[in-house]
Amino acid sequence: MKHPWIDTNSVFAEFCASLPKGRPVALDTEFNWTVTYFPEFALLQIGLGREEAALVDPLAITDWSPLVEILEDASRVKILFSGANDLPILNRACGGSVIPRSVFDIQLAPAFCGEKNNQSLKSVIEKNLGIVLPKSETRSDWLHRPLNGKQLEYAADDVELLPELMELYKEKMAACGNLADFQEEMENIYGNGRLYELPPVEDAAMRIRPAHGWYDDSPAIRQRTLALAVWRERRARELDISRGRILSDEQLHWCAHTAPDDERALFKMPNCWTKRVRRFAGEILEIVANPPPVASKGNETRHTPHDTTLAKQYTERILGITRKAATERQIDSTVLCPKHLAESTSYGIVCNHLISGRLVEGWRGEILRERLSAALEVKCEAKR
Repeated sequence: MKHPWIDTNSVFAEFCASLPKGRPVALDTEFNWTVTYFPEFALLQIGLGREEAALVDPLAITDWSPLVEILEDASRVKILFSGANDLPILNRACGGSVIPRSVFDIQLAPAFCGEKNNQSLKSVIEKNLGIVLPKSETRSDWLHRPLNGKQLEYAADDVELLPELMELYKEKMAACGNLADFQEEMENIYGNGRLYELPPVEDAAMRIRPAHGWYDDSPAIRQRTLALAVWRERRARELDISRGRILSDEQLHWCAHTAPDDERALFKMPNCWTKRVRRFAGEILEIVANPPPVASKGNETRHTPHDTTLAKQYTERILGITRKAATERQIDSTVLCPKHLAESTSYGIVCNHLISGRLVEGWRGEILRERLSAALEVKCEAKR
């Protein structure tokens, strides 16, 4: 096959049924994400190898059950690059309850064989296969129809070489003794359902920028900020529009601090687009006047300055220990121990005098449990 264009349910079902049993498939999506809450699914690419890619039109397909079978088939490896971007889109298209099995994310593979994490697909292909891919269509409007020839070639390029890369990186990781750890991490990321769940709207305050500082406001301002953030998140999801098209972070802060009591006052907010703001004016004014209580991470007990200082010291020590272990195991240190894991582990030590959490569980625990416990002179939580 050479880039067939699939835009009917019957042809899509026939194509999926024709794929060789058990053969790995490469998947990629193109989408637009500017004015909506959820990405607008614009194209699905399915590849088996060089010159073997099909392009599926999500604007025309209504029956995604053939894709569900592929995603849930544990005997067939699904190869992606940065699957955390694509699989939630496919999950949503397939009804929201699909948990993909046997995922191989090429973007993460280099980190398990002594190479840098978070390389671009263009860089990985050029380094391993000596092929330079054009990236001129990166900012294309993928919802426009018909797509032009350059767009179609660009889209196919994103999947045709992934099977070769998978085989190369499987060999590299096996040589480093890290293939089993990589496979476990794939299951951790893609196989447990968390990636496909929307976080509670009550956690929306953590996305407000600036992310620091607002929680030091007065209790009244803080409550209005939290309430507005949660309301904005809920409405954005319901209407599938971006948060900024309801209230920007700057406008949200302004409302919380200024507490306007009528539309005339509300329309004085920065960069006010009157027509857009009027749509939500009544709701905004009601929340500002009577902000409901919000239980969120933003309301958690704050640590004392002493605890914070001590936790920072532990974080630096943990990062140093894990960097050394990562070098020895030929795993990128930011994958073995992302900074947020070091920080959460540090607060666990300070508050509970115990090392617990993901750093001492699973494949990470096999590498780090004894190292951390011995170096920090703190016990680890019992294995689960």
